[in-house]
Amino acid sequence: MFYPAIEAFVLAGGKSSRMGTDKGLVQLNGKPMISYVLKALEETELPVKIIANNPEYEKFGLPVCNDLVKEKGPMGGLLTALNNTDAEVVLLISCDIPFITSEAIKLLLRAADEEHITAALVKDRINPLFAAYPVHLKKIVKNLIASEELKMTDFILKNPPTLLPSVAKEMPWCFRNINNKQELKEAEERWSHLL
Repeated sequence: MFYPAIEAFVLAGGKSSRMGTDKGLVQLNGKPMISYVLKALEETELPVKIIANNPEYEKFGLPVCNDLVKEKGPMGGLLTALNNTDAEVVLLISCDIPFITSEAIKLLLRAADEEHITAALVKDRINPLFAAYPVHLKKIVKNLIASEELKMTDFILKNPPTLLPSVAKEMPWCFRNINNKQELKEAEERWSHLL
């Protein structure tokens, strides 16, 4: 196990407006997209929960947490995670990065601590949905949602983070996310060897 105590939450509660259907359940080479993320997490031996409002996610045999405050995007998902854990830190990870590996997750977790947000830098941009958040930030997150300040990057930068460019540099393909049917088709054709 890792120190500090970390629990992973897979964010699958989005509307998936560009995909036209629930993204995490979309079939990618015959399996739901979320299943690839869950497999990588399973290899890390972290406890895992899914954040989703769709009861279909219960079929994966993991606890499913409904959004605490609906329609608040990833910030709402983060609050739900912080409210549903006994760990010191939560790893928030999106369901739409099927090429993520347990190695990439472990690299992030090795840098995580209970004081600072730890996030991957991908092409010089913070990835808030591949990041570890200390639970002590729960009150701040709650207040931001109450005041409709929902930009994750702004929140991360205001709470001096540890930013890791190394994860994406070593494994850039890991962070390819799939937002629409065209990207899904490309992934099936060109990246099947990575699954």
